[in-house]
Amino acid sequence: MPNATVVQVANSLRRKKWHGRRGFVTDMGWPFRLDIPREYQDWIIVAVCVLLIGLWCLPCFCGRMRNRCSRPFTNWVYTRMHVFYWGVVYFTLFILMFMVTVLPDWSMREFLDYSGRFLHWVLVHVQKMIVSACIIIAFMMALKFRERIALVAGMEHMTLFRWGVLDFFGFKGKQRPIELFLWKVEGLQSSNTKILKANDIYIEVHLGYNEPMRTRVHNNAGTGCILRETLQLNINEDSPADLLTLLVKDQTVMASSELARLNLATREMCGIEDQTGKRRRFLDFTEEFFVPLSLSPQGTIWVAIAPVEDWDDSERTPLIHDDELMTC
Repeated sequence: MPNATVVQVANSLRRKKWHGRRGFVTDMGWPFRLDIPREYQDWIIVAVCVLLIGLWCLPCFCGRMRNRCSRPFTNWVYTRMHVFYWGVVYFTLFILMFMVTVLPDWSMREFLDYSGRFLHWVLVHVQKMIVSACIIIAFMMALKFRERIALVAGMEHMTLFRWGVLDFFGFKGKQRPIELFLWKVEGLQSSNTKILKANDIYIEVHLGYNEPMRTRVHNNAGTGCILRETLQLNINEDSPADLLTLLVKDQTVMASSELARLNLATREMCGIEDQTGKRRRFLDFTEEFFVPLSLSPQGTIWVAIAPVEDWDDSERTPLIHDDELMTC
């Protein structure tokens, strides 16, 4: 009984839907009419329009195909484009007039009205799609050429986002502390912003996720000075793309100007560490314990790198004892 009831309801709905419709008739005009529900007539209109659009784009489709039928047609149509499209124009007009004549609920005026509305809807949404696509393309281009953009902007040595993909999953690289020793810098050029005063030199250090670090300013240093500075940084051996950037700058009244720079990759830092820090039990500020490195565009800086070993609490001793304090 339930199945019979469903069938009866479906039949009744179908009869109501087709009420007053006779289907394929020949007495309503030439040559015949499709007296069917409006919904089916709309689908016929859509299908015919899609086929006509495909016919207009047929040379483009066949030009990208490599089968036996598309190649001869492509060779023929690209030498007779005017003949092909004039034929398509006449064929399109004939099909549209024939379709409007056959479908009783449609007229040419109504078809043009709906075509104009659909074209307006497409243009409005295409504009939004183009704007969104331009934003996505600009973002992808900026992501792909981020290194060159940063180089032009003078920010290639700075780390803007101290976060990586591995940090999202809780996997951090092998980080360990190192100590950077800066002995001296020499052979620098004079600052362009100063004429009657010598360079006031200081070093600015950038490395990966570390905060920028600076040495003290050495006033009236000129083309070189003795630094005798030590800085502690965290190095990530699993990130070979990290660069240690040493910027030799001259302090001015308003802003600092760059005199020279040095870029060291992670592999190069580990090599200097093996040469200067791991093979010696102590370091002294002499040429024996340091490595001279050339700066760009000119100058030399003496650098040494040593590992930093964390002491246990039992090995730590206070730097100043209570009995060593003096009262004023």
